[in-house]
Amino acid sequence: MNSISQAFETSKAHSGRIYRWVTAWLSLSAVIAVLLLANSIRDYFFVAKIIAIQQIRHQMNQSVATLERQLRQDPTTRASAVNSMMEPGGHSVWIELRGSDGKVLDHAGGPSQRLFSDDEERKHSRNHEPLYKVVTTLSGEVVVEVFPIRGPVNPLLAGSPVQSRPPSPMMLEMAMPLSDVDQSNFWPIRRNLLINCSGALALLVTVVIAGLGFRSYAHGKRLEEQLEIARQVQAELLPSLTDKYVGVDLATEYTPAEQVGGDFYDVFQLKNTRTALVMGDVSGKGVPAALLMGVIHGAVRSSLWSESTSLHESESQELNRLLCESASRERFASMFSCYHDPTACSLSYVNAGHCPPLLVRRNGGEVEISSLQVGGPVLGILPEAGYEQAKVEVSAGDILVMYSDGLVEAANSRDEEYGEGRLREVVATVIEESAVEIRRAILKSLAAFSGAEKLRDDLTIVVARFMPA
Repeated sequence: MNSISQAFETSKAHSGRIYRWVTAWLSLSAVIAVLLLANSIRDYFFVAKIIAIQQIRHQMNQSVATLERQLRQDPTTRASAVNSMMEPGGHSVWIELRGSDGKVLDHAGGPSQRLFSDDEERKHSRNHEPLYKVVTTLSGEVVVEVFPIRGPVNPLLAGSPVQSRPPSPMMLEMAMPLSDVDQSNFWPIRRNLLINCSGALALLVTVVIAGLGFRSYAHGKRLEEQLEIARQVQAELLPSLTDKYVGVDLATEYTPAEQVGGDFYDVFQLKNTRTALVMGDVSGKGVPAALLMGVIHGAVRSSLWSESTSLHESESQELNRLLCESASRERFASMFSCYHDPTACSLSYVNAGHCPPLLVRRNGGEVEISSLQVGGPVLGILPEAGYEQAKVEVSAGDILVMYSDGLVEAANSRDEEYGEGRLREVVATVIEESAVEIRRAILKSLAAFSGAEKLRDDLTIVVARFMPA
């Protein structure tokens, strides 16, 4: 059992490391997906704002160019030209024209916000650099930009030395709402936003699904590991055939339909050179059947049923009551228990609803096969059921074949069952062989009959050839 405990702890630690690593990677992937989604949205608003600002500035540049041409043609229309830019259908929030000395010449629209100093305006004008800023007002964000306006040359000064240097420009401050843009220009970046967000969301959903699936997978793997440990424990409960039993040559086969099964058998030495042989079959298969099997196995080992006929019968009744009280009515068990006395050349048994074992012997030149059926009903259904022990004589060379219903109910591709008849025919042909050879012949016959069909139920076979004491 120490090796099983060590294997369980090693498997548990290994599974824990894998679970932590996968959880870390999934968490990292989820964080990356969220960052991609957030970054896509942030980039969209950032680029959209840049495009909107450039579009608004382009509109303002066109308006200013129109105004500048109009002033060059007719300087006297300055006030009306400025006011016309605020007429219905215009997009300006305010317009303010200032002279080269910073004095306000004309103003239209709402109150302006002086955002730039005279020095800043003159510096950007000399360097031909744009001077603008996005500010927040009660009506929303607006783009405010200052443009230099070159007025017409004074004809009185034309050709004079004073006019050799260009006159200082006027400054036009113009504000337009940032929301007043053509939305069709945003389709390319909205398309990119849709693609990027879809990719990020797909990654996030995939990570979430993978995380949920991995939890189920990890849970399933843990169950598999626990079932493997349970299978090893169940295997260690089976008797070791390396032990020698007085007067009995043994061969066994145990194949559960699942990782753990509800069939069980046991062989152990009793006092006075007697040998106990037990086989049981719990209804169903898998973990529930295996748990009930463990209860029955422990009860059989700890009771005194092999001491006498009366104890054999009373202990069978007690085990039946125990199962009726502790197990549901859907869970019951059949069991065949016997002990061989090589001194008395006898086999005492109780069959509690189990498949009748075959006692095979030679009677003169004939092979005689009898079924050991005496006993009572299956265990765990009728609390007051009684059980009867029977005793048969056995001689050296006689054979006892114990089996579970997984053998006789095994089916082929035509849904035909193997049946007890085929088992009798096989055993009759190998009566002179050893227990191992008899078991091999039974399994060979079963494989030829069932072909590639899987077992429907747990398969257990115990072949005992009685030897001289």
